Amino acid sequence: MQDSFDKYVRGEKRTGLLIFLVILLVVFFNPYEKTFESILLSLAIILISFFPFILWRRNKHRNIVIPGIIWYFSFHMIGFGVVGFIAHETGLGINIEGQWVEDLNKEKEIVAKSLVALHLIIVLVSVFCLKYFFPDKNSSKQLKQTYTNLQFKFSIYACLFFLLMMFGRVTNIFPWNNLLTNLAGFFSFMYLFYFLFYLNYGHWTLKLAAVIGCLIIRGALLGPSIGPYAEVGIILLLIQLQKGQIPIAPVGVLILAFILYQPMKGTVRIMFDKGDYGIAESLVTGFETLDVDDTLQIIDIATKRIDYNLLLTSFIDNIGVANRSDFLGWKGYENLPYTVIPRALFPSKPIDDFANTWAVQEGYLATHDYETSYNLPWVNQMYLSFGSQGIIIGSFIVAALLFFLEKFYWTMKPNAWSFAVGYSIIRALIYLETDFSMSFGMVIKIILVDIFIGFIFYLLRATKSKKEVSYQ
Repeated sequence: MQDSFDKYVRGEKRTGLLIFLVILLVVFFNPYEKTFESILLSLAIILISFFPFILWRRNKHRNIVIPGIIWYFSFHMIGFGVVGFIAHETGLGINIEGQWVEDLNKEKEIVAKSLVALHLIIVLVSVFCLKYFFPDKNSSKQLKQTYTNLQFKFSIYACLFFLLMMFGRVTNIFPWNNLLTNLAGFFSFMYLFYFLFYLNYGHWTLKLAAVIGCLIIRGALLGPSIGPYAEVGIILLLIQLQKGQIPIAPVGVLILAFILYQPMKGTVRIMFDKGDYGIAESLVTGFETLDVDDTLQIIDIATKRIDYNLLLTSFIDNIGVANRSDFLGWKGYENLPYTVIPRALFPSKPIDDFANTWAVQEGYLATHDYETSYNLPWVNQMYLSFGSQGIIIGSFIVAALLFFLEKFYWTMKPNAWSFAVGYSIIRALIYLETDFSMSFGMVIKIILVDIFIGFIFYLLRATKSKKEVSYQ
């Protein structure tokens, strides 16, 4: 166990050199037809996105949980920066009135990337201005990490309980299948991960079992989706980074798996969901359909799934140009007040299907396709709601949210509960590609649960103190 962080992060020099070489090759030997301005702005987004990590790393008294601003900027670095070097030739994934858009307005693409860069700059400057005016007095204190065998055993039993619930969900024995159950399951595994991976407590077989269990409760048995693996992988990588080590090899494997899976995802899903095939056979068949000789096409298809420049550029080119009434105002955020109310208490609670409904109505999805989920990242939703002004104003709101989350949940005492709450919030923010109400609604639920449990413990401590006084 460690009581403080070493300022040195193992592997950061190799990682930095590798990233620099890759970016250098992409910039000067770009095989796609990207303009100089587009490449420059993609590079700017990547460079800006590294600042939160650099500032966090330079603090030798780093927080016990990695600040979510690092993930927030990493998401934009990948979804708007890295993929911004690629021109898609297999169809852009933008479907307007039934027609696939084969080419986007290059001038509007420059505007889109400029707005993303401006958004990140405003968020970064605002967060650190808030930290300057409202410093955390406890951030520099060295706090001793403590745990008990009872806490460790409790976390194992909690994990087994949620694995039982997942088994009931898969076999349709139990009716449990709601958001609060999923959040509680993930929280229990983060509680266990604190002991196993952060404090390095327990045998490697127990760690492997915990990873498998976490994959199961995240839905790895429900389909051939790579989502649960990526989600758990990201959390493990963040914990390793928290301990002062950048695991280059696992990151490389994760990236390679993502690139290879995306082109064959359609085949795998059809075989697994609609055919009588298992996951292994579906994956093998999907891999056989890959044209490994056409590397650029594989990269094209894989990155199109996470290239959010496409949607933002399309918005700028189509939304509000002829008629400013196309902007939705607060309509996209109407479901936010309802997110804190459990459906059991509010049976008529509106279903949060805003992104899908809007996409079908506006022709970004096929007519009557109310089943396909539609990704609407925060910054894209800001533009859809209020245009460029929405992105600028929304940047200050996002900065305030990230600041308060860091102040109350990413700078904390080193214990399993605080660690689990902090990482559960980061896990909720992993889904920044979904609309704001859906992703931040999960954060609100976690905070409310933490407040409720904290209040219960406060009452128990107060009752115990009164009993001790009465005995004296």
